[in-house]
Amino acid sequence: MPAAPKKKSPTLEEATNQGDWAGVLENLLTRWRAAPHTVLAERIVGLGKKLARDLPAPKDWDALAEKRDAATLTTLLAALLDKGSVKARPRLETLADWPEDPRIDRWVASQFADPPFTSTGARPFWTRLAPLARRIRDAQAASTVLKARKGYDLKDDAEAFFAGHVDRIRAWLDAASHEGALSAADHKAIIHVDAEMREAEPVAPPKNGDAEALLARVLAEPGDDEARAVLADVLLEQGHPRGELIALQLEATRRKLTAAEQKRERELLKNARKELLGPLDEVLKPDCVFTRGFLSRAALKQGNAKALQSAIQKTSGHPLWATVEHLEGGGDYDITTDPVMKSLRSLVNSDVRTQDLAKRPGLESLAMRGALDQWVELAQDPSAFPALRHLDIFAFHYWAARFLDSPLVSRLERLQLRIYVSGPSAAEALALIPLVPKLKVPDLTFRLVRNDSKDWSCGFRFVRGADGRHEVHLFTTAMNQPYEELVRDDLLAGLERIDRLEPFKRSKLILDHRLRSNARHEVLRRVGELDGVLAE
Repeated sequence: MPAAPKKKSPTLEEATNQGDWAGVLENLLTRWRAAPHTVLAERIVGLGKKLARDLPAPKDWDALAEKRDAATLTTLLAALLDKGSVKARPRLETLADWPEDPRIDRWVASQFADPPFTSTGARPFWTRLAPLARRIRDAQAASTVLKARKGYDLKDDAEAFFAGHVDRIRAWLDAASHEGALSAADHKAIIHVDAEMREAEPVAPPKNGDAEALLARVLAEPGDDEARAVLADVLLEQGHPRGELIALQLEATRRKLTAAEQKRERELLKNARKELLGPLDEVLKPDCVFTRGFLSRAALKQGNAKALQSAIQKTSGHPLWATVEHLEGGGDYDITTDPVMKSLRSLVNSDVRTQDLAKRPGLESLAMRGALDQWVELAQDPSAFPALRHLDIFAFHYWAARFLDSPLVSRLERLQLRIYVSGPSAAEALALIPLVPKLKVPDLTFRLVRNDSKDWSCGFRFVRGADGRHEVHLFTTAMNQPYEELVRDDLLAGLERIDRLEPFKRSKLILDHRLRSNARHEVLRRVGELDGVLAE
């Protein structure tokens, strides 16, 4: 008699539609093992917690673990250490035979971040934990271990021992902490799973005790305004200033606030800053921006003091970073590379390597100091900076033309090239101007930088309208007289090139200058001859 055909496992869509959350978990794990990504890992962790709510604590840990049922893993991890380090050793060996799972990675990372056993007698536990650490693929787990390593005191025997374990796998952890873009298929699948889970578990009427859970939900899903509104109700009952701020700023998305409401919003931001920012308050400059009740734009304090650098590092991974979309300032490496930065869209002067930033799927705007030749190579890679639309970088004239002729530049909406200029002539930099009509960038600026530390520069900004014609904006920064004479010559030479180009014959010319010496007279005269106007 032929064997009965093996039952086909449900697809992710089928399992989701049926509310088969164990099936959804298995499908997400398959996707994660093929291409690990934090977004997938977060859903796997969430589903594990959901399934664990219906499971009792395991009476026979080993028997349950031998089944290797992904639906039970969260429960098993929670109980793994309940019998001490000696009993935990064979449990770790059992876990090493399980398929890869981000929950295992994060549990292992948590042991390095907060070691449960530090005596020399517990070292066999760590020896058995090592194989699990060597197979970490989750970016958040890898970052957690690397961050823990930075905090170890090598004068302490136990912490030096832990550091040795991490150092042996540092290269692997570095690679795992830099993940690629989430595929379109996985992104679509996640949206469907999230929608079905929200429908399956509608939000219960809020209670005062729900504030912490609701805050966690907002920080896990920063784009969910419904969750923010529910949190606002709870916090308003508790008298927390964030509740009123969320309510005001959500209302501002629907209508213009009254003068009294705008004044109240300013008062909240001024008087409740520490409550709104928590530990982030110590490391951020005053001009923070809040959107819908949470920090959205911020700049790190700058300085070489070790105390400041240490304070910045300690805030990395804090949940309140989850809503930040724009971050400025050096010293950001630990913060920016932490998976908590799920909302980050814009960076200025980051310490993260450019080739690593190129892999960030959500990065839309980037401004960087230092002219790096690697931009030419990165700009040719069609997978680099998949979402980038606005770019502001320094360049040398000898590679700027090759950079402009690249796939990356062809899909930018705004580009500023800050081109270093030295000596009396800026001819090499100005030779880029004839390329402008052929480029697709609708907003392109060539800034000729004479002194980058003081930003003594002038520039030409070309803004293409819907009719294909350009507005040409000339500008200068304020500087001392000898530099003004150099910049005057740069502007005049640039104007001559523009005047000779047929595509610019009917362009509107606008001058916005900060020239104070006699150098301005020649520039004003030439702009007038070309029917240009002064900026208002």
